[in-house]
Amino acid sequence: MKHLKLIILITFAYVQLNAQYLQRSVIGSAGNVSTNGNIVLSSTVGEAITQTLTNATHQITQGFQQGKRTDSTNLYLLVYLQGFYDDQYLMRPALYNQGQSTDLSITDTITVELHPASNPATVALQVKTLLYKNSNASCMMHVNNGDYYVVIKHRNHIETWSANPVTFNGTFAYHDFTWAASQAYGNNLIEIEPGIFALYSGDINQDENVDLLDASLLENDINTFQYGYFTTDINGDGNVDLLDAPIVETNINQFVFSSHP
Repeated sequence: MKHLKLIILITFAYVQLNAQYLQRSVIGSAGNVSTNGNIVLSSTVGEAITQTLTNATHQITQGFQQGKRTDSTNLYLLVYLQGFYDDQYLMRPALYNQGQSTDLSITDTITVELHPASNPATVALQVKTLLYKNSNASCMMHVNNGDYYVVIKHRNHIETWSANPVTFNGTFAYHDFTWAASQAYGNNLIEIEPGIFALYSGDINQDENVDLLDASLLENDINTFQYGYFTTDINGDGNVDLLDAPIVETNINQFVFSSHP
């Protein structure tokens, strides 16, 4: 009788072990990603370990993996900023002049936004990246493949959109804002020297216009002898002074404002 009970217990344990072994499997829907604007949330569920590969002598296991976007496009840009332009196709190292960097090759940071061609009012992604003196900038854009308007924002320049949507294909994308006014939506670029175009400067309060409100902010900082990291430093030399005024005055008189869908 004892022997029979032992055989039953061993058989039961074997069945239980085999049942657990057979139940382990990869579940493809174990992770998920939710996106709202520039906020991305990922989640996972399930057992700590799932079987992925086994044979007579080896077994490879792994945990459930978090869901993630698989579409990543490296965006290359060429952008000049009117206020910071110096000469010989180079801009001033504004961050260095304003005491924010020791790298003389960098001009400033810019914000790059992607807006879906099918719904331009929506921001699909927003990232900040470095803009170099020679007009080069690049950033990795983690968005679904498709067509997007490329939008450039800077702390004292006019928000500027690409003339047409740019295709993002999971490898690389490119847009040049420097060689023609037609590269921007509404031809909204200024020619800073023959054949070289730049974003309009002077939108100090970032309301998408260069107007008397910006002039007032500039005049106040001139009168208080401000220097350093200030949006009112229009020419990027590290000081807020009378040298910053001409560009703002000119763009006010030309009724410069942002143009986009």
